[in-house]
Amino acid sequence: MNNRLARAVVVEVGETASSPTIKAERSFSSAECDQLLKVVSELYTLEERGNLPQQVLRSLRGLVPHEFGGCHLIEPTRQHIAACYEPAPTPLPALHKDFWRLAETHPLHPLVFSQPARAWMLSDVISRRAFHATECYEALYRPLQVDCELVAVLPETGTPEAFLHISLHRNGQDFTEHDRAVLNLLLPHIARVRQRLATKALRRLDNEFPTEPGPFRDWLQRHARWELTPRESEVLFWLSQGKTNSEIGRILGIAERTAETHALRIYPKMGVENRYTAIAALTRLSGTV
Repeated sequence: MNNRLARAVVVEVGETASSPTIKAERSFSSAECDQLLKVVSELYTLEERGNLPQQVLRSLRGLVPHEFGGCHLIEPTRQHIAACYEPAPTPLPALHKDFWRLAETHPLHPLVFSQPARAWMLSDVISRRAFHATECYEALYRPLQVDCELVAVLPETGTPEAFLHISLHRNGQDFTEHDRAVLNLLLPHIARVRQRLATKALRRLDNEFPTEPGPFRDWLQRHARWELTPRESEVLFWLSQGKTNSEIGRILGIAERTAETHALRIYPKMGVENRYTAIAALTRLSGTV
């Protein structure tokens, strides 16, 4: 990595982690910068949103040593959690019968949700000895033989009360300011990748060809400017399903000749000659070819 890129990485770490309560390492070796750049590049190559938690945990394992890590999509108000662990510990904390009650008593709980998108260490708010005396430690952490934690949450795009919760765990040896700086550096990139993948998923969903006449009309209005009447949209939908004029007439409660008349009015509006070229135009519009 050249010096310019190394300096850029250092500056971003400093800016992201700057806070009266956080002190961040402001320098990384060239080897560390190369490793960080590789991790970020791998994140940006992801194509499926569901692969992000595993990739985040795999990446962090090589950057911040820890016994195990968790990457969860959580909705505290609904008490819903989609948990991913690497490696999967036994027992899984999220499966504990009192998980949600205990999670709200976690010493870091008020801090991470009131100040998201930054990394916090358990030792920021409580000593290890005091943490050992909590019910949260006894029920969730002691069975896993860990008592040190580095954690951050990112608000879920489009869902204000949902968060991506990233937590790394160790036993005995606390995380360092350098570990915190690494996670703080990666958080904005993780957030951008999540936004890109969420947008991609929405576009893919939006482009999916509807299977009912009502949604089809709405989809058609978003994707084409053919100015079809509601009835013409219905006829076009059933035409796209391979129905004959006779079948369309029975479905819509109209005469076969009326269904044919609607079809003949549709084709010029679409700029096509017949039902086959109309279906081809719809196929191109849906992006399936």
